[in-house]
Amino acid sequence: MKKTFLFLPFLLIISGFIYNHIIDEKMKQLLQQLNVSDSYAQEMIFSGCSGNYFNPPNLKAIKGLASGDRTSLVPIVGKYIKDFTSSQDFIKRYNNYRETKKPKEPEKPKTIAQMKDEQRKGIKEGIVNLEQTKKQTPKDQQGIYDDMIQQYKEQLKTIDDPDNPMFSPEMEKIFNDSYQQQMTEYNAKLSEWKKEYPADNPKPMIRTWVNTFLEKTADVNYNAKTATGQYGKDIFVDQKYERKDGVWKMGYRAGKAPMDAARSFAQGWLSELK
Repeated sequence: MKKTFLFLPFLLIISGFIYNHIIDEKMKQLLQQLNVSDSYAQEMIFSGCSGNYFNPPNLKAIKGLASGDRTSLVPIVGKYIKDFTSSQDFIKRYNNYRETKKPKEPEKPKTIAQMKDEQRKGIKEGIVNLEQTKKQTPKDQQGIYDDMIQQYKEQLKTIDDPDNPMFSPEMEKIFNDSYQQQMTEYNAKLSEWKKEYPADNPKPMIRTWVNTFLEKTADVNYNAKTATGQYGKDIFVDQKYERKDGVWKMGYRAGKAPMDAARSFAQGWLSELK
């Protein structure tokens, strides 16, 4: 009895390994049938999940599968997606994507002294350039540059003019107040970003993706009538269905049995993502 008891866990592990191996082999066969590489399939999964959209590869080949075949493939494809989204590769991609969604910190404003120095430097460089150009210009035309150089020198004087409003303490306060307001908005966005995209944890993003699928396929009418429209394209007779988005229409074309299986899988997965 004791030997039997010890053997049972081992048997369950072996059975699970064999089952997963069979599932993995069927997924490989499906990818070959769809003429889709493993790397491309994974890229499509990540793009769809991060962008919260659904765009299965090689839809034409998928549509060619019988409804029963599509239904039986749901757990196989589902396991493949779950395995990939829990892999280190997916987490690495997620962390890289997460950084692209990070709010940009506002640039700290320059002090009045810094702005004066920059403008002074720019004007002085302008004067030097004009003087060099003047030397290369015929004498009868050099007067034009004299006038421009003089204007630059006048601008140079205004930089240190205490009555210049552009470099007043009031203007510096306006810049600093604006910066503080931007920082308040930035910190609020940063807090939301950390909540929506926690480091090393793509579950919230995956949860949003699965929820979107369930919400958009919740009311598919598999009895909706279609007709052949312009250019031979199938359209829904009822315009309210024709106005539905692509996910709803994808569910309709997949059929009730495959979609019931897909929704059941998604609901089970969603409970694991809490």
